[in-house]
Amino acid sequence: MNPPRKISRRRFIQEANCAAVGTISLFSSLLSLRLTAGAVSATSSFPDYKALVCLFLNGGNDSFNMLVPRQNDAHRDYVTARGGLHTEAADAGGIALPSADLLPIQSSGQPFTEFGIHPDLPFLQKLYNEGHAAFVANVGTLVEPTTLAQYRARTVRLPAGLFSHSDEQVHWQTLVPQVRGSSPKGWAGRMAERMAQANQNSAIAMNISLSGNNVLQTGFGSIPYITDFSGAVSLNCDDGDPLTHSAVDSLLSQHYQNVYQQTLKTATRNAIEASMAFKTAVDPIRTTTRFPNNATANRLAMISRIMGARTGLGMERQIFFVSRGGWDHHSDMIARQSSLFAEINDSLEAFWTELGTMGLQDKVVIYTASDFARTLSSNGSGSDHAWGGNHFILSGAANGGRIFGQYPTLLGGSNYDIGRGRVLPTTSVDAYTAELASWFGVPPDELSTIIPNATHFFDPRSTPFPLGILGPSLV
Repeated sequence: MNPPRKISRRRFIQEANCAAVGTISLFSSLLSLRLTAGAVSATSSFPDYKALVCLFLNGGNDSFNMLVPRQNDAHRDYVTARGGLHTEAADAGGIALPSADLLPIQSSGQPFTEFGIHPDLPFLQKLYNEGHAAFVANVGTLVEPTTLAQYRARTVRLPAGLFSHSDEQVHWQTLVPQVRGSSPKGWAGRMAERMAQANQNSAIAMNISLSGNNVLQTGFGSIPYITDFSGAVSLNCDDGDPLTHSAVDSLLSQHYQNVYQQTLKTATRNAIEASMAFKTAVDPIRTTTRFPNNATANRLAMISRIMGARTGLGMERQIFFVSRGGWDHHSDMIARQSSLFAEINDSLEAFWTELGTMGLQDKVVIYTASDFARTLSSNGSGSDHAWGGNHFILSGAANGGRIFGQYPTLLGGSNYDIGRGRVLPTTSVDAYTAELASWFGVPPDELSTIIPNATHFFDPRSTPFPLGILGPSLV
């Protein structure tokens, strides 16, 4: 059993589960929690277990080289839009992948049927063909449905800070793109608060991050439990020594008249107790699958262990966040993306195998998110910030083997091209997220609380699964 990892006070304030209480936002957080307490859903405990795993591709994945048209005319348009085929001998320009290199798949419901997956994602192709993976085409942040003419005339509301890394990351995680900044809080944080009666016997938050603090999992009155692949995080001031522990207890037993000090004391004790409970439950759990040694796999392996400890932790619902950076490929895109896709592929294969061992493949949904997609046009050897892009979902519960949404025409000058090969989204992040939230257990009449702009795109009450990926198929 590994000893708990020690961190400094400075890093604790940045990372630990009670980080938010160390800031002036404590009072506004408590106030927001008090104001919303009466509106928290009365959802009872769930009879089953479900988990969401967000794989955030930080930096903006060039997803039109992840999911590519193979049909002759469509592939020809793709090659033209991307400045020509990439070859090892090419000095610059072409970033299109040859059709022969792509891993073939088919889909109904699109203008053509023949597609290809990036050659370094063979496991994704395997799951897709087995019906356990699905793609969502041309997803992006939107405030309301937007046509090319409306975009050009600015007659609709557009996301604030469009094409900015920091803004678009927040928009994906808050689902309030008309607001700049993180004030609306994250949709997973809001969802955890609306489902507050789930996990009611657990000291651990529904939201668990393997990648530090994030907006997605931060609610008005809650923050994620933060750990990493090496195990539970403990305070330097509580190192396991009985004398030290006694001193900490003595300090925390004092009564503070100042409400800030009293709340900080309570939160610190709760954080220590949560860390001890987490360590006790998770440390004995070991994976049976051999995971690769890389940044993504290490985090997914820890998620597997946490899922294995779900009964001991008293968890019925869990939301995990894993961020993998390095996707901002303004140059050398082909080689750098290839390396990252190989890492993602091998990591997901090990994770899926472990889920099978635990009997959880139909109880877990893994989905991708990213800042934005990238320009179809090449800037020389890479691509630049754009808008709509493609994503995938893995789950035994998915209506897999199909591309959902509307795959766009890639030829420049189309009704999707807002300039420089930036593609106007045809599916909102709201619809994508509604699939996840509805499957997770959010009632239809609560969806508009989790997804404030939902009614701009679909009727949450009558169509809680607007795409049909994780619920009743619309085809």
